[in-house]
Amino acid sequence: MAAIGLYPDGVCLVRMLAPENPGERPRILAREFRASAAGRNQREVLAELVRDHNLASCRCTTFLDENDYKLILTNTPEVAPDEVKNAIRWRVKDFIDFHINEATVELFELPDTGAGLAKELYVVAARNSAIKDRMQLLQDAGVDLEIIDIPEMALRNLSVLLPEDADGMAMLTLSARGGLITLTRQGQMFLSRPIAIGLESLQGFGEPARYFDQILLDIQRSLDYYESHFRQAAIRHLVLAPLPGEAPGLFEHLTANLSIPVRQLDLSGLLDGDEPLSASWQAKYLTTIGASLRMED
Repeated sequence: MAAIGLYPDGVCLVRMLAPENPGERPRILAREFRASAAGRNQREVLAELVRDHNLASCRCTTFLDENDYKLILTNTPEVAPDEVKNAIRWRVKDFIDFHINEATVELFELPDTGAGLAKELYVVAARNSAIKDRMQLLQDAGVDLEIIDIPEMALRNLSVLLPEDADGMAMLTLSARGGLITLTRQGQMFLSRPIAIGLESLQGFGEPARYFDQILLDIQRSLDYYESHFRQAAIRHLVLAPLPGEAPGLFEHLTANLSIPVRQLDLSGLLDGDEPLSASWQAKYLTTIGASLRMED
């Protein structure tokens, strides 16, 4: 699988080889970020990557920007299986800021927890225009695009590599202007919670501790919701994803104030490759790395 991430300053490519035998690790066959500066547009950069890495003969995936879709948790409608998607479309129309006729809707079900709860599913409602533009851009560059994903599922792919996922884990990722808390167990994403605090907030003020407390509160609320709503055993691990900038004291604050162990994620020990995967590269292109780890059909 080759994942292509489109960024404001260029294009990232990660080509991943899935393990063939139990105990083996995924292997990075190629990874590159190519800038689109100096008047070059993304299509030109993409065309170069396609040629240089022979992507025309490779399964390719990409992912939408966070503003191009809405992720909604809802109960599964009590209708015939072939009518579920149509029933969902009209249920979620009030949760999106674009017309439902302009949306592509996809579903993925949550596992039956056996706790007598109503069956639930996640709905992804994406803008048709965003999907069309993304497909056109990549196909014009010669990419054999097979999958369009969302960042939450790319992070889920990373969680699967971690031993903590077996019993349930939370992952915290921060970007410049926001963040995401994802809760997974045994390869299934149960909860995704966006947070408004990003690195710019942490770095732009003299007292970041009050922002640390807000992040801590968002994490604790997510953990409590998971346990009460899904009737699951408590999450016992928090993994802090590599940060694309400095946030002095954040890890220590979380460690000191959460009742569960906290550790920092380092993918270099989970993926094979010819070159070391630096912390800065992991931080900036984490979603593209995760997208390349999609193994199911």
